[in-house]
Amino acid sequence: MAALLSGLATTLFGLTAHAQDEAAAEEGMAAGVFARVIVERTDLRSGPGASFQRVRGAERGDVFRVVQRASTGYWFRVELPDGTFAWIHGDTVYNHQVSEQEATGGRFLPEVFAPPPLPSATGEIAVQFGILGFFNGFMAVRPAINLAPELELELNLGGSVGDAGRLLMASGGPLINIWPESPVVPFFTVGGGFAVADPNADTFLFESGMVGVLYGGGGLRFGFRYRLTFRIEARGYAFFDEDRVTALEEITGGFTVFF
Repeated sequence: MAALLSGLATTLFGLTAHAQDEAAAEEGMAAGVFARVIVERTDLRSGPGASFQRVRGAERGDVFRVVQRASTGYWFRVELPDGTFAWIHGDTVYNHQVSEQEATGGRFLPEVFAPPPLPSATGEIAVQFGILGFFNGFMAVRPAINLAPELELELNLGGSVGDAGRLLMASGGPLINIWPESPVVPFFTVGGGFAVADPNADTFLFESGMVGVLYGGGGLRFGFRYRLTFRIEARGYAFFDEDRVTALEEITGGFTVFF
């Protein structure tokens, strides 16, 4: 009986020590182990396997914090700069400890700010509110298709209501992103389309009916962790028909969602 009790105690002690070792290893990995990409390019996926959906790409030199190793297969769960998580294959990375400066790329307040997901996004939808012509309220919905991190094709759908009447606008054009992998992304845009005006009886800003539209402007995206992106911008519009040209300015801000 004594031998049996001794064997059980030894087994329990071994299991406890093994569990403590695993917990310590996971805690140490979560605390300070980083994976550096050592191949030209690799994919980060939603799960530990090549059959899972691709989340984004990574290039040589990119560094991610390791939070977990898969129970099967040589995959690591890593934290992305925007605070979300993905899996990367162990053959494409080298695990080691790095300084906080190197791990965050020297970004300002990495606990708050993160690059918008432009490099991996296929499109975005921005919803913005502001003013048009410093007198009229303005709202715009702007879906866009990402052709590349630096280039999008944007549809500009806007509506304005104020003392001068109502104005509905549909236009579009290219949008150029400067430094798309930065937490603050400047952008510029130009385009054209048409607008439908319904002026009040005592205003002569627009004639009732359809007019042409040309615009140009730019703004800034501010990226935050967990894929939150705030966008502010200013655009100048030229509304024209065969008789006149009217210039108005837009100042708006709002949030954008990437997909």
